Order: sequence, then C-alpha cells, then structure tokens
Amino acid sequence: MNRSGNESATISALINKLCNFYSRGSPELSSRLFKTSSQFLSSVNTNLSIDEQHVVHNIKKMLAVCDPSAEHDFDLLYAKLQKSSVLRNRAAILSLLYNLHKQSSVCNDYIKYPETSRSSELDFLPDDASNGVKRIYCAPSANFSSSTNTSGTQLGGAAEIQTTGSEYQFQITLKERMSSAASCSTATTYNNMKEMELMQEVIYSLQGIEGRVLKKEPGGCGFVIDSKSSKSLNIIQISLIERIACVGFLHNQLKQHCEDADKQIGVIAQSLIATFREELSEYYKTLAILQAQLKKTDTELTLRRILVWIAEPNNRLQWLVYIAEQCSNKKGGVLISAIHSFLQHGAMSVQKISAKILLAVCRPLYIMMSHWLLDGVISDPHNEFFIEARNISSAERFWYDKYNVKTSMVPSFISTDQAKKILATGKNINFLRQICKDSNQLPGREAIQKLFSATSADSLFIPDKSIDLHISLENVYKETSHRVLCMLKDKYRLLEHLQALRRYLLLGQGDFIRHLLELLAPELGKPAQHLYVHTLSAILESAIRVTNAQYEDEDILKRLVVEFLHSSHGDTGWDVFTLVYIVDGPVGTIFEPAMSEYRSLFGSLWKAKRMEYVLSNMRKQQITSAKQFRKMKVLQPILHQIHILSSAMIHFLHQTQYYFLFEVLECSWAEMMRQVNQAECLDDVINAHTTFLSSVQCGVLLDSGLEVNERGFSEMCAQLRIIYNLILHLESTQETLYKVALEEHKVLCAVEREREKLQRAGKFSLTREREKEDKLRISKFHNSLNVIKHQIKQIAYKYKQFVQKYLNLLAVSSDQNLQLLSVRLNFNDYYKII
Repeated sequence: MNRSGNESATISALINKLCNFYSRGSPELSSRLFKTSSQFLSSVNTNLSIDEQHVVHNIKKMLAVCDPSAEHDFDLLYAKLQKSSVLRNRAAILSLLYNLHKQSSVCNDYIKYPETSRSSELDFLPDDASNGVKRIYCAPSANFSSSTNTSGTQLGGAAEIQTTGSEYQFQITLKERMSSAASCSTATTYNNMKEMELMQEVIYSLQGIEGRVLKKEPGGCGFVIDSKSSKSLNIIQISLIERIACVGFLHNQLKQHCEDADKQIGVIAQSLIATFREELSEYYKTLAILQAQLKKTDTELTLRRILVWIAEPNNRLQWLVYIAEQCSNKKGGVLISAIHSFLQHGAMSVQKISAKILLAVCRPLYIMMSHWLLDGVISDPHNEFFIEARNISSAERFWYDKYNVKTSMVPSFISTDQAKKILATGKNINFLRQICKDSNQLPGREAIQKLFSATSADSLFIPDKSIDLHISLENVYKETSHRVLCMLKDKYRLLEHLQALRRYLLLGQGDFIRHLLELLAPELGKPAQHLYVHTLSAILESAIRVTNAQYEDEDILKRLVVEFLHSSHGDTGWDVFTLVYIVDGPVGTIFEPAMSEYRSLFGSLWKAKRMEYVLSNMRKQQITSAKQFRKMKVLQPILHQIHILSSAMIHFLHQTQYYFLFEVLECSWAEMMRQVNQAECLDDVINAHTTFLSSVQCGVLLDSGLEVNERGFSEMCAQLRIIYNLILHLESTQETLYKVALEEHKVLCAVEREREKLQRAGKFSLTREREKEDKLRISKFHNSLNVIKHQIKQIAYKYKQFVQKYLNLLAVSSDQNLQLLSVRLNFNDYYKII
C-alpha cells in the first residue's frame, strides 16, 4: 500500500478506536459514531477555518448543562492543550470531540426510546460479517459551511459512505474526499490571498492610514473604497470593509479633536485630551494584536473576526467622539458639567467611560480647590476655576469685590450654596491674613489637608465618597467664619462701632444732637461758601464736652468729623453740613461701602430734627409775643392763625419723628442686633447690616418704591421736603411779623411815654404833624399785617394741600406701617383724603 493508503488506514484505525471508547461497549453506537466521524472528516468544509473560541464556548455551555463540576476540569485540560506544541490544529480536534459527544447523546436517546419517532429517522440493517452482507447507512443531509468563507462558496451535503467489515470502501472514499478537498483548497488560494490583503487594508484604515483599496475621503475623516478595486470585490466583502472603515472614521475624528484641542489653553481641557490619548493608546494595542494575528502563517483571522474584535472599541470610540463634540470650545466648570451629564446615561459602558474621563478632568479642579481652601490661593492661570480674583481700588472693598463666584463655571455636582461656602472659606483665610494681619495657624487646616491627601478627585462627584468631603468643607467653613467674627468683635470692636453709628449718625444720642443743633444754627444759616470745617469742628468738640458724649471712648470720638457736601449756588450751611464717622481697617470692610447710605440717612433725620428745632423756637416766640403784644389787639387774629397752623405742623412733625425714630429705627436696630448675635459668618453680619439700612431708608421715605421724579427723590420724599420748606417759610413769616410788631410796639411805647410826659407838663399830647406821622405809620403797619396775613393764608392753604397729597401717597403705599402712619396723621379726618 502506498503512503496515502497507509495514512488513510491509520486515520481509520484511530477513528474506530476513538468511537469504541465513546460507545462504552455498544457495537451499534460505535458503528454509528464511526460513520458520523467519517462523514465529518471527509467533508471539504472541514478544511476551512474553525473558530476555536466558538467551539470552546459551546463545550462549556454543554458542560454547564450536563455536568457543571466538569467545567473546571475542562479549563485545566484546555490550558494544557494550549501549551502543547505537538498539536497543530486544536480547533479541528475540539470540534470533532464536541460533535462526537453530541452524536453520542443522540444515540443514547435512540437506544433508550426506540419506540419514538426518532426510530423512523434512521434505519439500521443487520450486519452479517460472515456473509459479507453490505450495511448501508443513509445519513441525514448536513450542510457544513464556514462562517468565515469570504468568497461565499459553501460546500457540503449528505455524504454517503459505504463500508464493509474490513472498511476498505471507507478508505477509498476518504482518499477521494481528501483529494477533492485539496483541489478545492488550491482553487481558492487566490481568494484567500486577496482576503489577506483586504485585512491588511482595513487594519491600516483603523489607524487612519489609506491603502490601495481604501482611500481617505477628500476633505473629511472617513474612507471610501477605490472605484477600480471595488470591481474585484463581492457585496459581502464591500459591506464588511465599509463597516470596519467606520471605526477608522471615528478614530480619525477623535485624533483630529486631540490635535485641534492641543492649541487650546487650560489644564482641565488638557486633562481631557490626555484621557483621549490614553484611550487611543489602548485602541492601538488592540490593533497591534490584530496585526500580530494577521502575520501568523497559520492565522485564522478573517474580516468577520476583525469586525468582532473591534466591536467593543467601536462602541467606545463612538462615545468618546460624542463626548469630545459636546466638550468642544468649552473649558473649566462648563466642560466638567458637560461630561458629568453623561453619568446619567442608562448604559453602564457609557457611565464607566464618563466616570473615567470625569475623574481625569476633575483632578486639576481638585488641586485648585485644595489650594484655595488650605491657603486662600487661586492657582488658575487659564481662568478655569469657578472663583476669580479681581483688582480692587481700596482694602475696604476687599470682601465685596476681591473674590467672586463665576456662576457659569460652577460644576453641576457643586450646588450654589456649596460654591458660596467654598468662596467664603478662602475669603476668610485671605481676610485674616491680608486685612487682619493674623498669621496664626488657621482653624481646621490640618483636618482638610489630611482629607485632601487621603481622597481623590472622584470624591467631588461620587455621592458615596463626597459625604466626608462635604462635611469637612462645612466644618472648615464654620471654623474660619467663626475666627473672622471673633476677630472683628473682640479685637476690632465691631459692636462698639455699630453703636457709635447709631448714636451719632442716626441721631440716637438725643442730648448731643440737640445741643449741637443749637450751637450750629447761627453758623449753618450762613451761605455755604462762608463756612469752614475747622470752625464747625470746634463747635462739634464743644457739644461733645458739655453732653454725655464726653464719656464716649476716645477712639470713637476721634472718628466723628464734620464734612461738607457738594454745594451749589444759593445753598446754605444747612444744605451742605453732614457728620461722618470714619471707619478703617477690617471694620471698614463692612461699613465703608455703606457710608453713602449713612450720609443720606443723617441728612434726612437732621432735616427732621431741624424742623423740630424751628417749630420749638416758633412756639417759644409765640408765647413771648402773646404776652408782649397783648395790648396790640390788631395782632391777635394773626397770632392766633399762626398758632393754629404751627400746632398742625408740630403734630405732623411729632408723629413723623416718632415713626422715624422708634417704629423704623428702633425696630430695625433690634432686628439687626438679633441677626448679628446669631451670625455664623461675616456675610451674615453684612447682610443683616445691609437689610437694616434698606429698612431704615425705606422707613424714612428715601426709597419707598414709588415713582421717582427728575431730582432723584421718591414722590413721598419730595412731598415731605415741600412740607419742610413750608415750615421754614412760616418761620420766616413769623419772624417778619415779630419784627414789624416789635417795631410798632416800641413806637407805641415811646408815644405813650411821651404823651404821659406832656400830660404831666400840662401840654397837648400830640401836635398835628405828629398825628399825621402816626396815621401814616399805622397805615403802613396795617398794610404789613395784611401782607403777612395773606402770606399765612397761602402757607396754610399749600400746607394743607401738600399734606393731603402726602397722606394719599402714604395710604396707597404697599408698606402697612406707612398706611398706619397716614391714619395716625389724620386721626380726626381733618385732612380730606381722597
């Protein structure tokens, strides 16, 4: 027998031995297995590539159902088989064993249940070896097709094998099939070589490199199949190549984004690009494995398998490209928020990719936050941090203007309240060091430093890990805020300065304000350009020395100074005079920005106090005039008219001042002190102080929220100013009346004394010429009285008119307290309110 015959006989003997082992002594089963194996081995399709991993997977599935305990043994045996250098075609052997086991199971079912329909599928004829009776096995048709045959040719079918007891016929048939398979393999050599070239082409395209078949798309990142090469490709090959080339398109897009983003500035953006480059490196490792598989002489790689290999990188690249597009032209917290939104995606793979990228881009933010919270330093050369530092004109504006939260840059996993506390913590540190000159160890620094060293950036956005970080941030915020408040209250006497502002600028020190007003009245009545600061400062010191203000702390009294407002033509000292309380240092951070409000409040309250002083002097003058001019009956109606009008003004002013000083100032002050004592941070103190000033401004009608006229005052404030001017007009009218009456009184007294003197001398009391002079003087006096009387009537009419309008504005105000003030001013319906 020649070499081919010997090989065929050896194969036949080995198969027969293997079938006897699996049949476990059953001749019928052994014969069936032998024929099945012969059919399988003689099939041309067995020469085509078999997916080893697919066969292993099927074996494991079968063992998991039949005998789970044997799955571990199989893994050990398969590991040894992989290390063996004797076997060259493991996939075919595993496939054979797997099919034999399946056939064994089928035969067992047939033997156990011969009465079922399974007996009709196969007919076994008796085998008489002595007579040489031929046994015919008609196998069911089988179609063995390779899933990796790119030419689309599928060979298979029912193989009918006839054999005798000596199995000579099988050997002949087996040789014929092997010869046929060899010729078929030779016929397909060209196609296999062509597929090797195509696989090399697609691997190049996965790296963004064009070749003979795949060309780069003009002006784009994708690939197109060359028109000449496409003629020699079938539809299946074109479809596979296009699907694989799509991954190359995604690779090119991501790579292009990385190259373009390199031009951008920003550590957070650079962290994103570094993560993309890491992903590309992992992707290149996969391509390197594919390239190594392709270079093997006995490679089993096909286009379909390449497509399977890159399925996971394809999905990953798709999301990486999409994330890159969403983050394009973004930086800082905006970029981080865009990536954080992908954590809400339902797919776990997307969540893992997003979490990895988010961790990378949060590391620079984490470092910035640690520098800010530990040292109050902003390490942000590219303006990516959500806290920015700005230039300020003075130290007093430090707390308000130096640092600010950029709302657009706050990451989505940091709430607005947390961002404000992070801002306040760093501001507290800088305030203590730069403004308070406090170089002591900051409270809570060691704890937060340990936390930053023990945690990573993922504690910013992972809820389970962020709890400890947020608790520590809250603690260090409270500790630094408490340190600032204690420093201001104890060392820099915050509460004492508040009390000084209340007493001297808001007229809380009544005796001092009254005496100062009396001393300043002569000077302030002069034109503004004739006043000098040193003159009024001396008067201020005199008022301090003779009132309870002398017991005030020396430092506070030194801060109380006189200033003049900007004057215009015709202004008097009353229009430009103001008291100012100078604050500097850390306390100035709170009060200096509010000094303009204090000036306006002092001006409003000072005018009301002046009106009180004017009406008080008018009432004194009326009392003395009533006694002094009681014999001048002609004055009584006018004096009575002035008395009635001034009484109405006094009632109006007393009610207004009571409302200003008690219902507005005292109530607002009590509320502010309650908030200051409960404050947890400097911002709480500033907010309480700001609320206090706003409440007082609204209460004294400086900002009532109503219509504003061209002079910039609210309508109610304008009406109140007109009423004040009418009071001053009445004062000047009364002064004129007093002068005229006093002159007339002096003349009458002189005439009376002269008449008495002449009568005692026995002469006529008056001459004719003197009588003419007296008549002319009396006529002028009566004319003056008529003019004054007319002026008083005009003042009374205007006063009533403007008070009615003022009361109407109060009545329609949205503030209930102002509505009650309207009721109190018009308790008896004297003024007809519409």
